[in-house]
Amino acid sequence: MAWTDLVAGCFGFGTAPFADNRPDEESAKEAIAAAKAEGATREEFAQLIALYPRKYIRSEQVLRDRMREDAARLDKLWTVARDPE
Repeated sequence: MAWTDLVAGCFGFGTAPFADNRPDEESAKEAIAAAKAEGATREEFAQLIALYPRKYIRSEQVLRDRMREDAARLDKLWTVARDPE
């Protein structure tokens, strides 16, 4: 399965933040490891996760806040996710 197919499982449900609870965080780590194995960059991953809140959030301020929070979680997880061997 491609890493892009794994990203949806990192949100729990449509309006949930990225990797905001343990099961979603584990899914995010798996997706990040797969992305790294396929040669994806952090920026490519960030662009894909930014699409999810845009589907549900109409307020620009709320959207900016959510994307900032999601990016911070991604930064943390991108660093700790196991690199492909």
